[in-house]
Formats: sequence, C-alpha cells, structure tokens
Amino acid sequence: PQIIENYVETGKANLIFIDMPFLGQDSVHAAAATYCADDQDKYWDYHVKLYQLQQHVDDGWANIDRLHAIAFGLNMNMAEFDECMNSKEPYDRVSFHKQKVSTDFGANSTPTFIIVNTSGESEKIVGAHPYSTFEEIINSML
Repeated sequence: PQIIENYVETGKANLIFIDMPFLGQDSVHAAAATYCADDQDKYWDYHVKLYQLQQHVDDGWANIDRLHAIAFGLNMNMAEFDECMNSKEPYDRVSFHKQKVSTDFGANSTPTFIIVNTSGESEKIVGAHPYSTFEEIINSML
C-alpha cells in the first residue's frame, strides 16, 4: 500500500503485475480464470479470492467448480465467464506471461519484483521485503 500511495498515485512510478503460475496445472487454470474475470472488471477481486483459497500443488484446489463458485460469488456473468474459460485466449495469455517473466526478467520464484527506470536500468528484488527496501531502490532509480 505504501508503494501505491507514495509512488504510483503520485505519478512517480507505474505498477505492472504479471502472474507467474508455477505451482502446477491448478495455478494455470486459476491464472486463466483471472483473465476471464478481468473481462468483467473483476481481476483483483478474483485474484484475492484465489489467494485466500489456494491450497497445495495440483490437489485440485482450482477445479472448474471452485473457479465457477468464485465467479458466481463475485456476481459475474456466468455465461461470459464460461465462454472465456472454454476459449484458448486466457491460456495463451498465461503462457505468454510465464515465458516473458521467466525468460526476459529471469524470475523463477514468487514474489519477484523488477524495478525498471526510464533509462531501462533494472533492479530485481526476490522474496518478501519491507517497504524500506523498495523505497531505497526506487528512490535511487528516479
């Protein structure tokens, strides 16, 4: 929240979130579902619910019934959600982002943060860190 407040909302920085579904097929389906939720302006609401319900690798926590239940609970248009989930498009986005993040940015764990300045210089932060770490790096790159 402090990064958003002090840097994004002030126009000093932009925040781009790219998911990295590396915990088996469940996370791939979950990531695809977030893109379908995004079509209905519910990306972050859906994303938060997924994190609350996430369980173990490939134990079925992101089965279609659970994904539907989340969408239903968020009052999404279920026909539109189903049409999206049955298409190739959200899965193509998941694949593209996974490739982009791991290849172009060298991210192989979560969370990984890549801070890039307007000159293209970048700093990578791996793992959970306090606000002060981000503040120091962002300020040095402004």
